[in-house]
Amino acid sequence: MSRKILSSFLALFCVFVWGVTFISTKVLLRYFDPTTILIYRLCICLIVLFLLSPKIYRLYKKRDELYFLGAGAFGITFYFLFENIAIKYTSASSVGIIVSLAPMFTLLFCSTVFKDQKISVNFIIGFIVAILGIIMISFDSLKDTSEISIKGIVLASCAMMCWGVYSVFVKKINIIGYQGIGATRKIMYYGLICLIPFYFIMNSHLNIDALTNAKVTLNLLFLGLVASAMCFVLWNYAVLNLGPVKCNIYLYLSPAITMVASAIILHENITIIIFMGLILSVLGLIISNDLWFKKKLKDTNINGKIEVEDGVTNEGNTSQDEGNI
Repeated sequence: MSRKILSSFLALFCVFVWGVTFISTKVLLRYFDPTTILIYRLCICLIVLFLLSPKIYRLYKKRDELYFLGAGAFGITFYFLFENIAIKYTSASSVGIIVSLAPMFTLLFCSTVFKDQKISVNFIIGFIVAILGIIMISFDSLKDTSEISIKGIVLASCAMMCWGVYSVFVKKINIIGYQGIGATRKIMYYGLICLIPFYFIMNSHLNIDALTNAKVTLNLLFLGLVASAMCFVLWNYAVLNLGPVKCNIYLYLSPAITMVASAIILHENITIIIFMGLILSVLGLIISNDLWFKKKLKDTNINGKIEVEDGVTNEGNTSQDEGNI
């Protein structure tokens, strides 16, 4: 099995797990506030990552700490904090739908900062099809225009944009040469550090007594061990081989996973409109990744090689996206 095929399977696994995390968070909000859930999640994750890689992770330059700080702040603290609070004010399925638009901002921010990518026609077509599917799914989920629902939608949108900024930081980290569990642990560490002020600002409480509840413990372990420690390592490996833009396209599947999980666990109804939206989202994923009409076009000009592959066009002597950690 090639590294790209393996990375595709790993990305799908991560998206499946992350699609279910919205449900786990919704359950845990009955016992904890959003900040406390994230603190427990990060502590479990850091313990696991430390056991896997206990060595001190040394940087080439001191200023590189700023890239890890930025990744931890936007990809861990702000992203998950906005997401957790959004789930408190609106349905898990609505948050899952909105957050799945993160690839749009990943592409926008990466293209703006690095200027090394052009969007192919297939990518645009697939993106439009997927967005239409997400709009159809949102049609039923966003019927309630109350103030509470609007607040949840705004917070989920903020989380979506934070993931795009996070992708820029981790791409920069990878370009410098930082990879592996140690790099992921360092990002998680900064995420926890940046979260501490919010614990006091929001008057959070750890509510240790709730940990005796088996349902609470299992959901926290799922979020910290599987969704964070395991999936962030696997996701970063996948992005290293596929690139951040292509990997984030798999997030189009997140609404489908969240909807199905919500129907099974939270007993939410899936209407015909939602089902059609799911079909379009998956179809958009397939088109964007050229899974039906995989084709590589190679031309040579005076500036070097131009290669069209995996939904983006890379110009110059580099024929593959730099990737991620």
